[in-house]
Amino acid sequence: MFINEVKKSVANNEKVWLVTGCSKGLGKALVEELIAQGYPVAGTSRSKESLEKSIDAKSDIFPPLSMNVKDEADVKDAIALTTEKFGRIDVVVNNAGFTHLVAIEEMSDEDAREEFDINVFGTLNMIRNVLPQMRTQGSGHIFIVSSLGAYNVGPLSGIYCATKHAVKAISETLAQDVKEFGIHVTDVKPGFMRTEFFGSSYKTTAPKGSPYKHLYDENIGFYMGQNGNQAGEMDEPYESLPMGTDCCDGIRGICEGTVKLMDEMRSVAGTTNF
Repeated sequence: MFINEVKKSVANNEKVWLVTGCSKGLGKALVEELIAQGYPVAGTSRSKESLEKSIDAKSDIFPPLSMNVKDEADVKDAIALTTEKFGRIDVVVNNAGFTHLVAIEEMSDEDAREEFDINVFGTLNMIRNVLPQMRTQGSGHIFIVSSLGAYNVGPLSGIYCATKHAVKAISETLAQDVKEFGIHVTDVKPGFMRTEFFGSSYKTTAPKGSPYKHLYDENIGFYMGQNGNQAGEMDEPYESLPMGTDCCDGIRGICEGTVKLMDEMRSVAGTTNF
């Protein structure tokens, strides 16, 4: 389970956590478990009020923070407030994100940029601003939540999957960048998990009279059918953490298909050798 695997990254409950996107879903479940175990944890959401309502924890070890991951000044403030309260930050979980289900042709520039701003550039804002502290400490662990969508794609999820492909590449590269400083990075890949992901954490903007109506009818039904029916300290922490057997099976099938295709295409590819 994600929470148990994440908890292995710390040796004791003196480690300080900062988790984004905590008002619901995976982030909420993680923060509640950390509080129950006595870990000092700062949780963030766009709305501090919704976070306080969602996580009813009147505790000195849990400061709820209002933060918009798109706003670098907001991110700096959240990191500063957490550090001021606890003295340091040891573990960061980049969990904030959402999906927008729409055919690529029909997604506006504004909506596409919004999804990249939150899912990708928001993650980069957190990474850039917490790393100087972790490098000074000579330790730290950054969890970045990508997705099975970092490997797989499906109708209406093209922009979402593009953001998760980007996040996966960032995570895998970052792990190499910061290894010498004693900092670990783990790319977390949830499959169809039982959270609000297909409840309040997605949106769709299917226009009236769309030529892609059949795709919306078939695929929105599939995605909504998953809602509520999802399968439910280490010296060298995992750099890649799939969540759910559907994720493992999906990635395995994609990789096997890719190897088969490369075997079939090798002779054709060889014709371009100089």
